[in-house]
Amino acid sequence: MQRDGLFPEEIVAGSESRGHSLGRRQRRLDSDLQAIFARQLASLLSAGLPVDEVLSILREAGEGSVIDQVAARIRSHVLEGAPLSEALARGGSGYEPYVISAVRAGETSRDLPAVFETIATHLETRRTDRAALATALIYPAFVAAVSLLVCGILMVTVAPQLAAMFEATGRPLPPLTRFMLAATGWIGANAIWLIAGLAAMLIGIPILLRRADVRDRWRTFLLRLPVVGRLMTLEAASQYLRTLALVIGSRQPVVEGVKSATDVLGIGKFRKESLAVTRAIEEGASLSTALTETSFVPRIAAQLVEAGEKSARVAIMTERAAVLVETWLINDRKRLAALIDPILMMVIGGFVLTIVLSVLLPIFDMQSAIQL
Repeated sequence: MQRDGLFPEEIVAGSESRGHSLGRRQRRLDSDLQAIFARQLASLLSAGLPVDEVLSILREAGEGSVIDQVAARIRSHVLEGAPLSEALARGGSGYEPYVISAVRAGETSRDLPAVFETIATHLETRRTDRAALATALIYPAFVAAVSLLVCGILMVTVAPQLAAMFEATGRPLPPLTRFMLAATGWIGANAIWLIAGLAAMLIGIPILLRRADVRDRWRTFLLRLPVVGRLMTLEAASQYLRTLALVIGSRQPVVEGVKSATDVLGIGKFRKESLAVTRAIEEGASLSTALTETSFVPRIAAQLVEAGEKSARVAIMTERAAVLVETWLINDRKRLAALIDPILMMVIGGFVLTIVLSVLLPIFDMQSAIQL
């Protein structure tokens, strides 16, 4: 090695190295660790440390954790000459493409600490929102499980006996009871196929969504939904405006900022609109005018950008537009989390009421027949 001009940087025992490579090669950062890793990168990069030294510190501080392994892989790619954005993509960080694009924009603007600060804040907010939604679903899910269990016992044990009694007396069962008994019988007869179909959906849908065309069609469908579509649009707008403000604020041309912001968008429809914005600016249109032709950037955000163009503070006003959209997004997510609990309880209550009535109606009918 020395004859070829190569010198070892680190010496690790052969068996340990092979075990590390084979046993931990596929480990990636989950959503929680992605936020932590981005926050650590933002803090250390803001201190003026070079990227390779920052990754070395994270590796040594990891103490065998997943962050330690991912930081080691990313650092090896950086030492090979790859930019940090490419190293994050190749090193198993698990970051989504729009995050990698934002890091690439930070490399262009030479402001990586601010980029990772934004990424960390975004991931932490998204994690908090998801935790709030999951918390809102815990109680309804528990109530639903218990209710379905009790209702299942009623339909399997009590309802068939009532049906036999009505058959013996020759009286017809109430329509609701007949429907529920038919549904219960159909589910029991096709339980294996239903379980197999559910398992196929749980396995097949994530595999299908890996294809870009299928994923784009799925996102286009979600955009048409009232609440989900608005949340997706606001999230895309906030990421777009935040990246745009970051690149313009680093004194890059506006057209470069739009190109970098385009890479952040993961929805095909919005990417096409952003490409149209790029062409319009290259043809001489202003940024605010081009943004008004998009469907995902709110009009008030475009007006703030226009005010920035008139006052020569485009980056500042674009950042304020991003903050405004992010505030809307956070408030909408909080309202959704607050509404999920009562809505689900109403749905579960209606389902339980239907099953209980299907059992009680025959009893009331039989009681009235006896009294007659």
